Order: sequence, then structure tokens, then C-alpha cells
Amino acid sequence: MKTHPPERTYDLRTINLPSLAGTKLRLAVELLDSPLRRFLLPRLLREAGITWLRSQVFADPPTFAPRHWGGPAQAGAMAVPQNEWPESSAESGTGFHFASVHDYARAYQENITSPEDVANRVLQAITASNEASPPLRAVIAVNRDDVLRQAEGATKRIRAGVALGIFDGVPVGVKDEVDMVPFPTTAGTAFLGRQQATTDATVVARLRSAGALLIGKTNMHEIGIGVTGLNPIHGTPRNPYAIDRHTGGSSSGSAAAVAAGLCPVAIAADGGGSIRIPAALCGVVGLKPTYGRISEHGAVPLCWSVAHIGPIAASVADTALG
Repeated sequence: MKTHPPERTYDLRTINLPSLAGTKLRLAVELLDSPLRRFLLPRLLREAGITWLRSQVFADPPTFAPRHWGGPAQAGAMAVPQNEWPESSAESGTGFHFASVHDYARAYQENITSPEDVANRVLQAITASNEASPPLRAVIAVNRDDVLRQAEGATKRIRAGVALGIFDGVPVGVKDEVDMVPFPTTAGTAFLGRQQATTDATVVARLRSAGALLIGKTNMHEIGIGVTGLNPIHGTPRNPYAIDRHTGGSSSGSAAAVAAGLCPVAIAADGGGSIRIPAALCGVVGLKPTYGRISEHGAVPLCWSVAHIGPIAASVADTALG
């Protein structure tokens, strides 16, 4: 005879804890930091149900990451063939539109400009944007010599007919949550990133191997915990469309850099909206990919269970390329 496991029920009892704010909360914290902690803490844990939870035994092992029912998303995944990459977005009308990845690649191929010319213009634009009143603060760390060295290599490859791909020489910003040589990774704080990164994060290494012109580190909401882009350490970035408005966060600098035209694509990260919110507020496109689809190796583990590295770009086509 087939048996069924006992039905599980949830204990929805109201937690019997006091509601504290202001002076009462301050006093409670001081008491918990005092010798009285040994008497107060056990009762708080018991009333909050923590003591009961610690005594439970669960037959099922804990799950530390979402399960990929369709098979591993990263290991052994095939890259999209180049002939299946999206074409340049169709532009309607004669008004303003962003320069796309395809526009850069075409301009290089037709010798209209070069990665070296673009690098110099980008460096000038970043400096001008940060010296404006008020400053844009989209890009917070730049190594001029490194950018020019990358651009020189890309120019030589393109002129020799051996470009590494469509991204060769195309400017790309990288959120300051992701390791990129030769910069420290501060995650928007004053206490992280004391040393320079010695290796690139996987996503940065892949872009570098494709010849992308990595222009620097983009600003972010301090430690990624916020949706406005506020950062008292590096300065709060401005929305390029309205300098008195927020960019959204936490990938504030990446969205602002793309919206300002400093680069067509920027690397960002999303735990609870950190790609999608700034993309929406800055009028660009952002994608939070499937969990595990893009390697998190080399990113600050701010929210490992829901963290996703992904692109912010000026168009859907560039987002897909990124």
C-alpha cells in the first residue's frame, strides 16, 4: 500500500516582539551592547521564534542556488554563432540616435575613424562630463595610458584586417562591482578596493579577448544597496536627460554613461532591479539575464543568491550583443 508523507503546515503565529523606533530603539541597542545582553537576548530569540527554528530537523538538504531544469546554463554552453548575431537596429526618422556597436565597427572598417581617435574623444568627454557643473560622475576611474594602449592595439588589428570581432575598439564601461585590471573594485564604498585587481572578472576577460575598449569603472549606489544611485563616496551621478533627477540604481554609472553617449554598452549587475531601474530612468535598455547564464566570477558577492551580471546598452540589438 502506497503511503504519503505527512502534510506540512506553516506556523503563522504573530511574532511577539516590541515595535521600536527613535529613543526606544536607541536604548534597546545600548542594552543589547551592555552586560544585560546575556539576559535580554535569549528572550528576544525565543519570542522571535529563532530558538524554535534552531531546534528543527529537516529531512531535505538545503538548496543554495536555483535549479536549472534545462541543464547547466554555464558549463558547456555553446556561444551564439556570429552569423546569428543581431543586425544593427533599424532607425526611423532623421532625429538623434545613439551610435551603436555596429556603427563603430562600420566606421572602423570604412576608415572613417579609428579606435585611437575614439579613445581620445572618450577620454576628453569623460573629463568634461566630470568637470561640468554639476558633474555627471558616470565614470569614476580611468587609466588614460591603459585606454590609449588598448586603442592602439585595436587600431593596428583593424588596419591589418585581423579585428577580433565586432567589439574590437568599441568603448565599454564596467561597473565598479566587477574586477577589471588595473583598477581596485570599491563597490561604491570607502572601505573596499584597497588593492588593484590582479585578474579580470570573467565577463571583463571575455570582452577584453573580443577587443573591447574598456574605458574605466562606472559609478554605483554605495555597496549596491539602493535604487536611486546615491553615493556619498564617489559622488552621486546625474541623469544625463535631467541633471536634477536620479539615474536609478544600483548600476547608476553604467546607465548614465550609455545615456550620455560615452559608450554604447556598459557592464552592470542586478540583484533586485539594479540593471532594470537605471536603464528605465535613463531611457536605455537593460537586461537581467537568467541566473547563472553569465559568470559572476570576479564580481563582489553582494547578493550571491540573486546576483546577475548583465548589459546596459542604447538599443535592444546592442544589449543582445553585450
